[in-house]
Amino acid sequence: MSQRNQFLAGFAGGLLAPLLGFYLYYISFFRQMDIIAFFYALQNNNTLAAAISLSLLANLALFFILDRYGKLRAEQGVIAATFIYGFYILYLKLF
Repeated sequence: MSQRNQFLAGFAGGLLAPLLGFYLYYISFFRQMDIIAFFYALQNNNTLAAAISLSLLANLALFFILDRYGKLRAEQGVIAATFIYGFYILYLKLF
């Protein structure tokens, strides 16, 4: 796989892993709620940024898995995706 493709694969994984982490957070603690109602409840309680931050732990796991296999460019993609989530969290906190 070319270095560009590795970066894009890591970037895509870095965007999708937190979504999976968010879903696992929902399933673990709030299964009795509808997922849309859960999202709106987080938004209304101003805890959406905290929940997204918690779901970014999935990126940490993905980063260490890629590190174990020596996929440096894919790791850089995961870091880039994490920065995008970080800017979104900053936006949620400030506005």
